Amino acid sequence: MYDLKDFRKDNNLTQNEAAIYFGVTQSFISQIERGERTIPDTFISKIKADTTKKSRIVEAKRFLNIGSISTTAPLISQYAAAGYLAGFSDPEYIEQQPTYTASKKYSGGNYVAFEIRGDSMNDGFLHSVCNGDVVLGKELRKEYWKCKLHLPRIFIIVHRDSGILCKEIIDHDVDRGIITLHSFNPMNNDFELNLSEIAQLFYIKETTRAH
Repeated sequence: MYDLKDFRKDNNLTQNEAAIYFGVTQSFISQIERGERTIPDTFISKIKADTTKKSRIVEAKRFLNIGSISTTAPLISQYAAAGYLAGFSDPEYIEQQPTYTASKKYSGGNYVAFEIRGDSMNDGFLHSVCNGDVVLGKELRKEYWKCKLHLPRIFIIVHRDSGILCKEIIDHDVDRGIITLHSFNPMNNDFELNLSEIAQLFYIKETTRAH
């Protein structure tokens, strides 16, 4: 049977390009090729149709090459934020989220875009992160949490109880595993969190303004 790997090889498509071509995530393509998922009928229909019409692939490749110069990431909206803590490790949940396209191509890693809720990081200055802004975060792997963080820096903190927080981390007590969080909005006080209570940390690579 003509499968997805054959289709990619014949048309010189990377997994990321194939993901854009079929309108899914790269992890979805990877799972199909590892045999963890069944290839959807819509994929099969498209493969059969386009295999006999190479000009379609040429045109698609031109489009894909344009799109592949930018990093793409799942976009967690304000509405989806409540479910992210339970679903961030579930590929199916991640694949159901819309896609954010970054302004450029970033180096490898796990990227997730978050729509900001609230104005705790808004003090009216240019460094503000405002309600409705979308930030692209690159996950900081947990092995690096044991080293002194480069601070101060704005992070997305996925807290096991409080959900998704956008705060500036201003201090990191490595021995105690404690970080101190700061809001730009002067109405909010600084507070501490234990890293054991945190599921993920993302440092911000870019911000898209809501207005």
